[in-house]
Amino acid sequence: MKLEELQFEHASAFLAMMEDFKINDAKTYARHFRRKVEWNEFEFKKYVTECAVERMDWRPKPKKISRTHYIVRENPATIIGYGLMQFPLDEITEIDGGNLWVAVPPQLRGRGNGSFCLSLLLFEAVRAGLRRVLVTCSAGDKIARRVIEKNRGVFVDQVISPIKDAQNELIARHWIQFR
Repeated sequence: MKLEELQFEHASAFLAMMEDFKINDAKTYARHFRRKVEWNEFEFKKYVTECAVERMDWRPKPKKISRTHYIVRENPATIIGYGLMQFPLDEITEIDGGNLWVAVPPQLRGRGNGSFCLSLLLFEAVRAGLRRVLVTCSAGDKIARRVIEKNRGVFVDQVISPIKDAQNELIARHWIQFR
């Protein structure tokens, strides 16, 4: 298992993961993965192209955020985790989103996949030259908080999300130091 940037070749595994989220975790699906058009091969290719545009350079320009979308595959047909690394933080991501975000398909949860995926993203953050990262999650999500704390995340505070789809949601913020 390894961390890979999202590519066209991941279409069938990604679409299967989207179906799992849509059926078994509608909240995460609605907030992070819903599209105007239902997911299909064409929509996935558009998404990968959008992701490539978001991933500028590891030295983003002022007022621009570099976002890199990753997956971790168990085998060619199964994605065990989806990850996002973004920096620098802006006024929104400083509150809700952070530098790293991980989602594990609902049917593959409870097996340590979240901790494993986050640890791989932390390695990428170090490679990108970050000295510390902010990782956020819903304050009520005990499992996500445990995953973050297992990866040396230090709880800072709880804030109310400014994101439209998550209004009034309480967000727990954690910092992970590298040096």
